[in-house]
This record gives sequence, structure tokens and C-alpha cells, in this order.
Amino acid sequence: MKSHLRVMGLFMLCLTQVQAQEKEIKAQDLQDLSVTQNRFSTVEVITNHGTRTYHLDNTGDVEVSKALQAILDEISALPNVSATFDFAPGIYYLDAPVTVSIPSIKMQGNGHGGIDIHGANFESGTIFRLGKNCGPNCITFKRVARTRAFPSGETPWKVRNLKVELENLAFAGYNNTGVDTAHGYSRFRGDEPNFRGLHWYPGEGRYKDVEKEGQRAIVLPRGSGKIEMFRVTGCYFTDLYVGLDVAGSDVSYIDKNWFGQMTHGIRYHGAGQVTFISNNCFADLETAMTLAHPVMSSLHNNTFAYVSKCFEIGHLEHSSIVGNTLFNWKISTGAAAYGAFCHIRRSTNVTITGNSIAHYLDSRKRTTTVDTESNGQSFIQFDNAKQLLFSNNVVHTLLTQTVIRLHDCTDCVITDNIISHAEGGSAVAQTGQCSHNYYRAVDPKTSDPFDEYTY
Repeated sequence: MKSHLRVMGLFMLCLTQVQAQEKEIKAQDLQDLSVTQNRFSTVEVITNHGTRTYHLDNTGDVEVSKALQAILDEISALPNVSATFDFAPGIYYLDAPVTVSIPSIKMQGNGHGGIDIHGANFESGTIFRLGKNCGPNCITFKRVARTRAFPSGETPWKVRNLKVELENLAFAGYNNTGVDTAHGYSRFRGDEPNFRGLHWYPGEGRYKDVEKEGQRAIVLPRGSGKIEMFRVTGCYFTDLYVGLDVAGSDVSYIDKNWFGQMTHGIRYHGAGQVTFISNNCFADLETAMTLAHPVMSSLHNNTFAYVSKCFEIGHLEHSSIVGNTLFNWKISTGAAAYGAFCHIRRSTNVTITGNSIAHYLDSRKRTTTVDTESNGQSFIQFDNAKQLLFSNNVVHTLLTQTVIRLHDCTDCVITDNIISHAEGGSAVAQTGQCSHNYYRAVDPKTSDPFDEYTY
């Protein structure tokens, strides 16, 4: 009887916690945006028309999407505006999508800027908590025209463009999009942290259409005109379907960020000319980067852990993938049970060198971690490659399949890599219509003689 009561007591406690989390949170009154003696400034906006300050609730206990939208609309109404938004440390709770229509904007936070994986440091830095109803596109940046061009002075200037910079901000999703929380941990549901065995993709039957319902933190959508520059530095993205969802950008700098617990970290749907993605950490996710068409780009010095797929690229030209590190070990989460370092469907003049790749599972690459069957692609695969150089990489796997595959490739060089695999596998193979490819393996059993040791 006592045991039964104790179980009932724990159930009621958990139910109370869930109900408390699901209770309706009041929205900030727009009249409370003004700064007074009792309402300190949390948002400072520096523009070419002067500086303005606002009190946007930063406790996390008040819903501020309408209030933030009112600030953005007020600034966007200024003619030919350029603006820097400086957010004080705190939690800004958004439970509805927000749209930004400012052609040149920087949004920056303050404080530590990090989120502990178990939520212990949840209130450190400037955090946008994205509620259940904030989505699927949480914060959308739209292209805007200006009345005149600089420095030519041409007017009217009808070309719509966009320049966006994000720095030192954290975006925490509702956790309803990128993690199978039916079998795992959700900090907003009140579960105990336990990441072992999770699949970083929505559970079966969870959505009617994940592309329409999946929560994306930052969205730069398709539209007339162009996205001229996109810069993201020192930001944190977690518990989302997509962190950065971008139509395409002339120039992108995505540097020193952290992406975790989501399905897609960075996703570009169109061309990305001069795309620099560097020094980022990707952990506990399905696909780190899905890039449609990078040109003159450098994807370098990123670190991946618990990641199913690092680079999924449609068409890569005149670019390099250098100095990245992948480490999927035996006790990794569900996503890392299936894997691929890179799959590039078409490429020209690409260098891939100096990468350290360790995959301690015998896996077959799959489209998503919920697929029951493998898709026949290799751990490292190049289709339709011309003048590819893959050299001086260390690839350690337990795969019983081909590690590196060239399919319909010409004039490619695979040389001086250290590649390991399990019995039944192979290091490098070519299939389809291949020609003029050169392969030289590193064989530690054959070596030039070493010099005599001199002290």
C-alpha cells in the first residue's frame, strides 16, 4: 500500500510539473516597452537615425513576441535604416514567429552565451527560448529595398537586399522537432537527462509533414533580390529541427558556433558563393551541414561528435574541406549508429585534406536515423567528381564495407591517407564510369629506412 501511494505521489508530482510548464504565459503589454525608473533597458538599438532603448522582458516568464515585433516594426519604418540590436543577458520567450524587415541588421547578445547540455546554465547569456507555437519559421529575415544606392546615388534603387549578422546569442527550441523525445530526454518536459540511445530525428508518426512543422530558429527565405552577407559568430542552437535555414547568400561567415540536439545544423537551399563555415562544434544531431551549391568556399576546422552525417553537399566547386575532426565512439547516441563523413553529389576542383575521422561503429549510411534500411552509399562518397584531391587524411573506422567510394569520377587523386576498416571492408573503390583516377595507399609495412638515432 505504501509503495502504491509512493508511486501515485511521484505521478502526481510529475503531472503537476508538466501542467506548470504548459500553463499559459502572459504576453508583455506593448505599453511596457518604454524604459522607466522601474523598467530598465534590455534592448538598445543603434541606428543611422540615432539610438533607442526598450524594456523587453528578459525573465523568461513573459511572452514577448508581439513586443519584439513592435520594436522591429518601429525600426524598420525608419527610411534606409541600418541597425544594431544589443540584447541584455536574460531569457526572451517567444511563442509566435517574428519577422525582420531591415535591410542591414546586427543582433548581438551579452554574457557567457552558452547553454549547458542538461540545462544547468540555462540562464547564462542572451537566450531566445522558442515556444511551442513559435514556428515553423521562428525568426525570419526578409530582403528590403532602399530609396537610393551608395555610393552612386542612383535613385530609386529597387533591388531588394539583405545583410544579417548574429553574435553571441542562444536559440533554444521547444524540443518538439529534432529529437525523438518519446524515447528520450526533453528539458522542457521535465525528464531526467539521458541521451544514450536517442535518435536525433522526429519519431515515427510525430508529424504529418516535418518540413512544414519542424521548428527552424533562423530563416533567410527565398525572394526577389539577394542576400548579400550572412554572418553568425559565437551563437548556440539546440532542440530544433534546423538551426540556420538559408535560401542562399553571396558571402557567409559561420564561425565559432555550437549546434546540438537537432536534425539539421546548417541548411542552404541555393547557391552559397564564398561560404566560410569554420571552428564550429556539432554534437548530437542528424546532419551537421546540408549545402546545395557552395562555390569558392572553405569548410574547415569544425568538430563533430555524436553526428550521423557531417557534410551533405549537392554541388561543390573550387572549394576545400580541411582540418575537420569527427569522433563517433561506441557509446555514442543513436544518430552516430549510422554515419557518413561526407557525400558530395557533384564537384569540380575540390581539395579535402588534413581531416581526422574516427568512427567506432560498423554502420551503413542512411538518409535519416529512423530509416530501417541503408541506402547503399559509402561512409565517404563522391559522385560525378572532376579533379578531386583527397589526401593526408586519417580515417579510422570499423566498417565492413567500402570506406571511400568514387562513382562516375574522373581525374581524381586519392593519396597518402591512413584508412582502416574491419574484415570484409575495403579502403577505396570506384564504380560506374570512372577514368584517369589515381590511388596510392599508405602501407606502414613498407617504408624507407629510418636514420640512426643520434643523441
